[in-house]
Amino acid sequence: MKPTAHYQLDSVQIGKPRSYSQTNPRSNKIEEWTTSFNKTSVKRWVNVTADGIAGDEQADQENHGGIDKAVLIYSADHFRYWQNQLGIPAIAPGAFGENLTVSGLDESNVCLGDQFSINDVLLEVSQPRQPCWKLAKHWQLSELPKRVVQTGYCGWYCRVVKNGRFKPETPIVRVTNPHPEWSIRRAHQVFHQSPVNTAELNELLSLAILSTAWKTSTKREDDN
Repeated sequence: MKPTAHYQLDSVQIGKPRSYSQTNPRSNKIEEWTTSFNKTSVKRWVNVTADGIAGDEQADQENHGGIDKAVLIYSADHFRYWQNQLGIPAIAPGAFGENLTVSGLDESNVCLGDQFSINDVLLEVSQPRQPCWKLAKHWQLSELPKRVVQTGYCGWYCRVVKNGRFKPETPIVRVTNPHPEWSIRRAHQVFHQSPVNTAELNELLSLAILSTAWKTSTKREDDN
């Protein structure tokens, strides 16, 4: 894995908490929730700090955001798969509630601890993203989070190592790759596998670079 390889930031999404209501087809009851899942793509430069992207906020600050999960990234390389499998042509940047949509990078070639430079911003990969129940709400597909777990097309979180700014259509450069043996795909599989491989799981949880949320988690379910 060459640390000088270039990739592409395709799209940047930000959003603020908004409230929604929807009738549950099983219970026929109206359910209400608040989320920042529905983000808006922006074409301009955005400022990025340890708190995340300026203008982006989280509704559930216990399970979203924070230093370890400041920026959520998803691979555009998965969109055709989801369009075909789900029959939803509208799946496009922002479809998975991500801040950054990228091409050329996915869970198989992004590893825990990788650092990526985007303009003058430096991001560090901290954990795989666990599928959110709000993903099911958004697309009205109750099985979607489970399918994300099964495919491993989960996305990943980053912390911000160096503040700066970036905009869409900016090259991405990998500058460090300290744990090539721990791809996001492998970490996702180890965390969710059943039965649990205790040795592998302990090795994963011992990584200093891993987010605090994953180090302290004893459950294999949605944390979003």
